Formats: sequence, C-alpha cells, structure tokens
Amino acid sequence: MCIAILKPDGENIKKDRLKTCFFNNDDGAGFMFSKDGILHFFKGFFKFNDFWNSYVKNVVKNGNPMSAIHFRIKTHGKTNVNNCHPFKVNEDLGFIHNGIINMVKQDPKRSDTAMFNELILKKLPDGFIRNMAIVNLIEESIGSSKLVFLDNKGQFLISNERLGTAQWDNNVWYSNNTYKYKYTYYKQPVYGYAYGSDSYLKQKGKKKKKKVNLLPAVSHTECRMCKAPLITVFEQKVGYCGGCDNRGYSS
Repeated sequence: MCIAILKPDGENIKKDRLKTCFFNNDDGAGFMFSKDGILHFFKGFFKFNDFWNSYVKNVVKNGNPMSAIHFRIKTHGKTNVNNCHPFKVNEDLGFIHNGIINMVKQDPKRSDTAMFNELILKKLPDGFIRNMAIVNLIEESIGSSKLVFLDNKGQFLISNERLGTAQWDNNVWYSNNTYKYKYTYYKQPVYGYAYGSDSYLKQKGKKKKKKVNLLPAVSHTECRMCKAPLITVFEQKVGYCGGCDNRGYSS
C-alpha cells in the first residue's frame, strides 16, 4: 500500500507513529526536507532505527522543517535504494507517491514511480506544480494514486489530497490510515500483498512465515468507490482498494 506523509514546518511526528508506518510498509523508507533554499534527500532505509536516527539528526534537530516522508511496500521493481522514495525531479523539486501508476511502461527492475518520474515528470517545464493545467493532467493520469511534491522553497502540492482514507491529523497529512494500526500481511507472487489477521508475523524485528488459509475466490476487479484496479486478493474480495477501504483491519 505504501504511505506518503507531508509534515509542515514546525510540526512533529511521534516516534511510535513513524514506527507503525515502517512496520506496515517495510520495503524501504526515505524523506526529504526544505531548508534555507535547498531540498535535501535521504532514502534507502531498510531498518527502522537507521531511518529514525537519520530523521532525528536531519529533521528533528534541524528545527523540524517542511518535510515529506515515505514508507514503501513493493508492487513493481526491486526492493533497493533506487526504488525508495523520495524521487528527485530536478535539484529544486522532489516527490513521493502512494498507489500504482498503470499508464507507464513497466520495468522488472524499476518501480512504476521511478518510471513515471523518468518518462513524464522530468520532461515537464520547471515550476509545473504551479501550473494548474499541468497539475490537472497529472491527476487524470495517475488515477487513484496520491502524489506529494515539495520544492526547495518549502512549497508543496498534494495530488488527490482527499481521496480514499487520506487525511490531515494534527496538522500532518497522511495518504491513508496505515499510520494508525499495525497490519499483518502475506505476500503472493501474482497479486503482491494481501491482508490477514495472523498470516505474516513480525516478532523482535524478524519475519516468520506461517501457514494461512487463502481468502475466498475473487469477486471484484475494480474498486467500488474510485474504480481503480484491485491488486491484492483481499482487495478483490472486499471490492475496495487500499485507499478507499477505511475499516481498519489491524492486528
């Protein structure tokens, strides 16, 4: 599912909340922040303590500047630093993404977000986040996905800001509600991730696989609310994508 977070200047996010985000989305984390006219990028964290130590050093102890934070679950491409967010559009603009972008060519090594940046965003004119005609075209092309852009001046843009379970909570924006609960997952080779109550356990930082009963037969191919394609078996069973399903399955 991934989760994208926008933290305005001066706001603070508690460690436990960020740890929950990492627990639910542990295929790589990263963040960027704007300070003194420079956009700083840090990514490729695959252990929460590594992420947290860097975040405290560079953001918390630096006055909590305007920041964008991302925790990834892989759907396309490899699990590596290059596919972690944020992505640099140019020296003065970066972005993070939650969702799946189907309109770009797929690459077995690179994520859909990386391909979208390379094939689309990098070719747009400077300052495009302030051109509403271009912004509208971007939102039409990404479907139910959400994007957060941040530039070197601390100006930001959120695409599909209110879609699904996206929300502002204590002045911080979250692209979905996976910051609230600890979920459990099992991985499937065809559909990616599905949710379950006891199917994928994490204990003392280690992952243990456990036999599970597969979910009943698939009955939906697109989200009943936003019409986005449904990826996981669980989504296809209940008929809602991760962004629109706000029932809060947790462990």
